[in-house]
Amino acid sequence: MVGMQHGRRGFLRFLRSLLFFFPSLVRYRFSLVSAFTMSALLGACGSAIPRTELDRCRLGVADGNDAFAVRQGAACAMVAQRLSRDEKPRDAMGYARKACDLEDARGCQEYLALVRSQPALPPDELSKARSVGEKACAGMVIGLDGTDARPGLCARTAELYLDRDPRSPGDAGRLFARACTLGETASCAQAESLGFEPEEPRAIAPKASPKGGPPPALPRPAASATSAAPPPPCHEMRPCVALEVSQRNATEVVGTLVNRCDRAVACTWCPSRGDEVRRADCRTATLAPSESRQGREQGLWFEGYNAIAYDCMDASDDKRCLAF
Repeated sequence: MVGMQHGRRGFLRFLRSLLFFFPSLVRYRFSLVSAFTMSALLGACGSAIPRTELDRCRLGVADGNDAFAVRQGAACAMVAQRLSRDEKPRDAMGYARKACDLEDARGCQEYLALVRSQPALPPDELSKARSVGEKACAGMVIGLDGTDARPGLCARTAELYLDRDPRSPGDAGRLFARACTLGETASCAQAESLGFEPEEPRAIAPKASPKGGPPPALPRPAASATSAAPPPPCHEMRPCVALEVSQRNATEVVGTLVNRCDRAVACTWCPSRGDEVRRADCRTATLAPSESRQGREQGLWFEGYNAIAYDCMDASDDKRCLAF
């Protein structure tokens, strides 16, 4: 009898030990499975895109992250490049197109390259890329380092007309000529092969005379009694003035203009529909260093348009220096 009681007590202690350890074993196994599953998902999704870049691209400065000193267009370009490296060209094209719409040079280059390299494109993507490229070539995009990004963008847009169906050699030649005029010498031969000359004369070395003598002198313009006044000196300040544009709905555009230059600047901005700039509705203001203007109350709101074009100069320059 005593032996049976000892046996029963031992069996109960054994059951209690199982109940004590079993939940721990279950949690341990579950943690192993969860870690394996998450690592597999991360591997399948490629490199993670930082939330700061996504929020800045989608919301602009309205994301509330003042510590993230990246413009909205540049953030979209960063997301596009990450997606492109992860071999997701369709997703990358959407972000790159938005970056180009926001006048980011790197985003435009990424977008045009993606469209040109894809064997099959979504409906209307080629026409969108050509339209965006034409807008960039027309002078709406400046590189982050302040250099003129238009020559390369004109040439890349020309390639879309030359290499993708439906082809348009006339448009390609026109854009190659524009790129040549702006300084991309590699486009000059392309333009001439398509029957186009640069929009403005290029500097051409004088040809040697048949007898080896000095080249003939160029004719001098006739002297006038009153010589024309020289054009005023202009200091373009647009590269260090940031304009971020967002579309609230199908009919309204709102902008934020920030002077990041080391001096006061005079800026003019105008609403536009694509390449069509509405000069009658342009507005002008002078901004001190680090000063910004934003929204309807400060003249950066327009209804019935989808973009804002702008130009800035040194505040002390002649008003004729502004493009608008």
